[in-house]
Amino acid sequence: MLHREPSKQFHVVDLDPYGTAAPFLDSAVQSVVDGGLLMVTCTDMAVLCGNTPEACYLKYGATGLKHRSCHEIALRILIRCIDSHANVYGRYIEPLLSMSVDFYVRVFVKVHSSPIEAKMSAL
Repeated sequence: MLHREPSKQFHVVDLDPYGTAAPFLDSAVQSVVDGGLLMVTCTDMAVLCGNTPEACYLKYGATGLKHRSCHEIALRILIRCIDSHANVYGRYIEPLLSMSVDFYVRVFVKVHSSPIEAKMSAL
């Protein structure tokens, strides 16, 4: 899926692995057309909610907190992780919907291509 030409990219990509989606984010953000929809689910809430901060840092580049707002923090960690993967390819994301349900988090984002905006979102 790496570096697909626009005619072979997808309008919608649903990334729903068991556990973390982090290893698949590079391919996913490249596979979506400009303005396309990327849906990402992560089922590793124990990691995102601060039970294993080292694992969270290795997977997402951030550490979660054991706090009553840990599910909100988990969503923010995932959105930031998706955005940082998109920025590598001159792309940026527009979060549309995020939710935390039971043992997983799910986000819906639009992926846009613009190196200038990608630089701005990294700040």
